[in-house]
Amino acid sequence: MAKKLDADRIEKARRKGEAVNSREIERKRLQDAILQNRNGERKVTVIMPTKKDTSDQSAKKLRVAAYCRVSTAEEAQVGSFEMQVQHFTEVIESNPQYELARIYKDEGISGTSVAKRKEFQEMIEDARRGKIDLILTKSISRFGRNIVDILTSLRILGDLTPPVTVNFETEGIDTSDGRNKLLISMLSALAELESQQKSEAIKAGIRYRMHEGVYKFTVLNTLGYYRDYTGAVKIEPAEAEIVRYIYDSFIEGASPQGIADALTQQGITSPKGMERWGQGTVKGILSNEKYCGDVLYQKTYTKDFLTHKSAKNDNILIQYRWENCHVAIIERGKWDKAQELLIAKEWSSHGAKIKNIQKKFVVARVKSGRLRGFYLIDPSWNKEERSKFIQILKSINEPKDST
Repeated sequence: MAKKLDADRIEKARRKGEAVNSREIERKRLQDAILQNRNGERKVTVIMPTKKDTSDQSAKKLRVAAYCRVSTAEEAQVGSFEMQVQHFTEVIESNPQYELARIYKDEGISGTSVAKRKEFQEMIEDARRGKIDLILTKSISRFGRNIVDILTSLRILGDLTPPVTVNFETEGIDTSDGRNKLLISMLSALAELESQQKSEAIKAGIRYRMHEGVYKFTVLNTLGYYRDYTGAVKIEPAEAEIVRYIYDSFIEGASPQGIADALTQQGITSPKGMERWGQGTVKGILSNEKYCGDVLYQKTYTKDFLTHKSAKNDNILIQYRWENCHVAIIERGKWDKAQELLIAKEWSSHGAKIKNIQKKFVVARVKSGRLRGFYLIDPSWNKEERSKFIQILKSINEPKDST
């Protein structure tokens, strides 16, 4: 059996040792070691890493991808985008050590968040699957404008086995050199700051146009309106019939839910093309000032330029309401009456009797694609009904006499 330890003696000795200046001991040890090296008492063998001969054509080629992005779909940016794609395609194909993996492209997508950059996300996933060795991109601002997203993505790529290098062409740096990490972090922060300043400048421009009443508001999913090829707001007659039907039914005592149910039963699709209507959609149409020819600017605002999330403008920012901006579908007196009923919630709780809408004039207008601007009419119409509908179109689209 082992001899019992003298605990008191050992602990006293340990405490005594702790009192010794450890920094002085370490300094003395280093000085002695260096002196021994100089006197040749200690020897070292330096083993250099073995580098592959890149001139060897049999060497494995690098699978190279490129990432291209522009933030808007404007014509000037389209040219820039295509030039990026063409440039990197030529760079990769002209290098005998490169093998084109894929060109990843996000066109008209903001770089402030990776959430909507589908191609960028696919690139990161392909790198994780071992399909990419090197990524080429124009600059850090093209790679992203959110410092957290940029550094997180670079960390993911750098932690892979083997790590995937990202080369930023404009800055002339890549992530294979650890000394570039601080520089990349600083440039990423500058890219985010630039994006924030650009966002504020755009907002200021929009608010100025709102103040002057010239801001081009959207009519997307606004039942009864569309913009023609010149950008002018025009009435879409078939959908305008639905809007008038909703207002007339409501003023006659029908509830928003009753109107929604009636439209669903009649097979009329909602502004977003849904088969079922909700009372919220009906209320939204009844409270929309655009139907009396007005427009209220800045109903919502963007809280964060990184997430682009919008919030209701509840006494946060200035609003501008301009009257008679475009042709009205609902007479102002009727629109005002609907607002009074909405505020007072004066409608039949049992549901008023609702007449069916005249379906022969309920047609759909194609809003996108090659057939944009065309109407899909009911094939069961007779010649007289078609002629009447064409007359309605002409009466709406003809310019008004200003005299």
